[in-house]
Order: sequence, then C-alpha cells, then structure tokens
Amino acid sequence: MKQFTLNNFVRKNILALQPYISFRDHNEFNAPILMDANESPFGECNRYPDSTQKVLKNKLSELKNISSNQIAVGNGSDELIDLIIKIFCEPKKDSILMMNPSFAMYGFYATINENAVVKLDLNNKFQIEKEEFLKVTQENQPKVFFLCSPNNPTGNSIEDIEFYIQNFDGIVVVDEAYIEFSDQKSSLELLEKYPNLIVLQTFSKAWGMAGARVGIAYASKEIIRFINTVKAPYNVNSLSQELVLKNIDQQDQFSESLEIFSQKENG
Repeated sequence: MKQFTLNNFVRKNILALQPYISFRDHNEFNAPILMDANESPFGECNRYPDSTQKVLKNKLSELKNISSNQIAVGNGSDELIDLIIKIFCEPKKDSILMMNPSFAMYGFYATINENAVVKLDLNNKFQIEKEEFLKVTQENQPKVFFLCSPNNPTGNSIEDIEFYIQNFDGIVVVDEAYIEFSDQKSSLELLEKYPNLIVLQTFSKAWGMAGARVGIAYASKEIIRFINTVKAPYNVNSLSQELVLKNIDQQDQFSESLEIFSQKENG
C-alpha cells in the first residue's frame, strides 16, 4: 500500500465541516436544571440521549480492548455505511467497490449519493480472485472497498483479507456483521497496522438485538472523528443504548446465538 494520508481521501467540504455540539454533552458547569433542549420535564424518555454514547463506547472499549476514541456508534450498520460513503465519495465523481454477490445496501447508498458501483465477481468458491481484484481496482480506482466477511449472502469468510487492505489505494471497510459465526479472526487486530481500515460490527445478529438498530465502526481516531462530525446528533436512542449495555453485561442472547453456530458445526 502507498503511504496513506487520510485527508487526501476525505471530501473537501467534509474536511471543513464543523460538528454539531450539544451543550449538554460539553457542559462543564454540570447544571442541575436542564433547559437547553426544550424537553418536557415529564415522561420516561423525556430527555434526549447522550449524543456521544460515552457509556456505551467505554463498555465496548473494555469488551474489544480498543480505545473509545476509535469507536463510532450508528443507527445500525446501515447508517455507518451511508456515512462512510458521504465522507469519502464525491457525488458524480467517485466510485465504490463491492463483491458480487454481497450485501446490497453498499450499492444502494452509493447510488443515492450518485456514486458509481463497481462489482467484483466472486469465483465458484465465493472467493475473490486476487488478479481480478488488482485489475479492477487499477482500471476503476474506486475510493471505498466494502469487503463483507463472512459474506452476505454466501455465508463464507473471505481468505487473506490483509492482502486486499494492503493493495487497495483507498478506504477498506471490512463488514463483520456475522463474525461471531466464523472461525476467522476479526480484522480488529489489523487496525493499528492499517490506517485505511474500518471494521463494522453489529448487535443485530449474534447478539439478538436487530430491533435495537445498533451498529459499531472501529477505525483510527481520525476516521472516527469524521464519522462523529457527519452523523446526526442523537442518532442512537436511549432505549437501544441501555438495552445493549444490559445485554453486554448479561450476554444471555449472545450465548444462545453461539449455540446456533455450535449446532451448525456439529451437523
């Protein structure tokens, strides 16, 4: 991989964008009366959620052994996919690369953002042909590569993921929505080595919380800063944050989902 300079890949208007800052999240005075957001004083969910998701990020930091400033929380992985395209892909100019077949939403959000979608056909073992990958990337020069492993819908893990991270001149997004159902190691261990890497995980599958809509992006603190700048202020609601925290502590549904994997392996 060539020397990677993040700002060369971020859209110029995003580089200049100032994030929305909630007064409450940065309130140094710890005001006993909260009037800044015009909330009702009544009701069980009358307060806006923590827009920084500080408690949840600290919990995920402990769980994954990754710094909290390398974590972004989204309204499902779908929101994070959309934000990544918006941050890095100039409409009507840049393209994304995705495997074929793979998760349709990569192409869906790229098309909404007026970006071309380059598809990399998998071989008869549902793996990427390295020679074809190098050819396609050289010819099209896509800005972002969405690599889903285990892949949706084929179910198999992609071999030698590090090769594609090394040899892609742009942002590589490894979507690990189904990583708990794989014997493959998570690409989280490659984050410190590759500044162009983003790893997506979710609480929708093995954790059994699809209805909560909570996805996670792990990346360099610089990439995470851009994601937090572009995201909506209160993108993940309080109930979902509380449910995820509770289930991380209990891990009941997670254990039940891993039992599914065990039964599959045992035939």
